[in-house]
Amino acid sequence: MEMPFGKHVIFLAAGASKHSGYPLANDLRLLISSRDKWEEALSKYQDRIKTADVGKVQIASLGLDFWDKYRNVINLFRNGGFATLDEFCKLAGNQLQPEINGLRRLVRAALGLFNPEEHFENSEYYGFVQALFEADLKSLRNDVTILTYNYDPYLEFLLFRALEHRLLIRQAGKGGFMSPDDQAERTHHESLLDAATSGFHNPSSQAWLKADESEPRFCVLKLHGSICYQKDQVADYDTLFSIDPRKRAEKLFLDLADHDTPPLLFPWEIMTDGGFVGRDSILFQQYKSLVPLFRGIWERARREVQAADKISFVGLSMHSFLTDGLKYLFGGKKKRVEACLANPENVPFARDRSETHWNRLPNSPANKLADTFRNVAPGMSWCGYSLADKREDGDITLVRDFSEFIKTQMKPIPQSDPARPV
Repeated sequence: MEMPFGKHVIFLAAGASKHSGYPLANDLRLLISSRDKWEEALSKYQDRIKTADVGKVQIASLGLDFWDKYRNVINLFRNGGFATLDEFCKLAGNQLQPEINGLRRLVRAALGLFNPEEHFENSEYYGFVQALFEADLKSLRNDVTILTYNYDPYLEFLLFRALEHRLLIRQAGKGGFMSPDDQAERTHHESLLDAATSGFHNPSSQAWLKADESEPRFCVLKLHGSICYQKDQVADYDTLFSIDPRKRAEKLFLDLADHDTPPLLFPWEIMTDGGFVGRDSILFQQYKSLVPLFRGIWERARREVQAADKISFVGLSMHSFLTDGLKYLFGGKKKRVEACLANPENVPFARDRSETHWNRLPNSPANKLADTFRNVAPGMSWCGYSLADKREDGDITLVRDFSEFIKTQMKPIPQSDPARPV
C-alpha cells in the first residue's frame, strides 16, 4: 500500500518526558543513590495525601524500608562513582544479577513517585498525542513511527486512553457499544492498542509487529522496555496514573514480590555489536517469555528506520551504550533522509556557515548526532532545513525543544514535495 506521505521516525529519550515531571538521567541517579534525596522525594509525595484520609499510609516509612532493602547494591553503585545505572549494570554483569534486578524494581518505584496527570497541563505529550491522529480524529497516522528509550509509560497510557475513549464516542454514535458481532472492529481495535503500547497491552500478541513497508502502520516501539505492562500486579496504568497517591504507594512499596521484575532492560541485554543477543544472554535466561516481543520490537524498528524519509531525535544524548543498537537499526541504510534534532542546547547555534555553526563545534548536540550518523550509517546522506525552509545537504534541522518540535515538525512530508529527501 503506497502512502501519500513520507515515513517519519521519531526517537524519544528522557528529554521528551522532562516537562511531564520525570527526572532526567542524572536526577534519577541522585534520587536512587542518595537516601536523603529519596527521603525528601517521599516526604513531598506523602504531603500530597490529604491528612483527613482515614488509615493514611506512612509513605515515607514504607519507601525508606523499600530503599533500605537494596542498600548494599545502592552503595556499590554510589561508591563506585558511576555516572549512570547503565554504567554500573554493565560492569556488574551476570555476577550481580539479583542485585541488578533490585535496581530495576527501584527504578520502577522511583519513576512511580511521579504522576504527570497531577499537572497534565505541563506535559508536551498531550499536544504530541493530538498530532498523532489523522483528520478523521479516530485513526493514528500511518506515516509516523515512534521509537522510545524511555522506561516510563506515560505516552503509551495517553495513547491507550485516547483510543479507548474515541472508540466509546464512535460507538455511541452508532447507538451503543460494540456488539459481539463486531469482531472485525474489535480485533482491529485490539491491534491498535498493542501498537500504541509497544505490545505491553497484550505481550503474547505479535500480529501488530508483522506489518511491512508495503503496509505501513503507526506504532510505538519501546526499545528498552518499560517499568510495567498495561495490566500489571504492581504498577499498571491505572495505578501509576491514578490521582490517589496512597494507592500507588501501597502497590509500589507493599505488594512488591522479590520474584517480580519489570520488563525493563539495559542496552547490552538486548543488542550487541553483532546484533540481537544470543541464547546465553540475560534476555533469554530471565525474560524468555518476552524474547519474541523484544525481538519483534527491534526487527520492526529496523524496518521502520530503513524505510524512513525523515528521522528526528527528541531529548536524546548520544550515549556510547546506544551505539550497538543504532548500528543494528541504521546499518546498510542508503536512503537519504531529512534529519531533525530537538534539544535546548541547540539555541545558541546559528543557522548559517559562520564560525558559530554547529559543525565547527565538536561538542554540540548536532555534531554528536552527525558523528553518530557517520558511524552507524556511513552510506546514508542527510539534509536539514534552514530558517528560509531551503534544504541544506549535510545539515540537521535544529529545534529548541519538544514543544517547538510538535508545532513545527509534525507536518506530513508529501510524496510530491520537490524538497522531500530521495
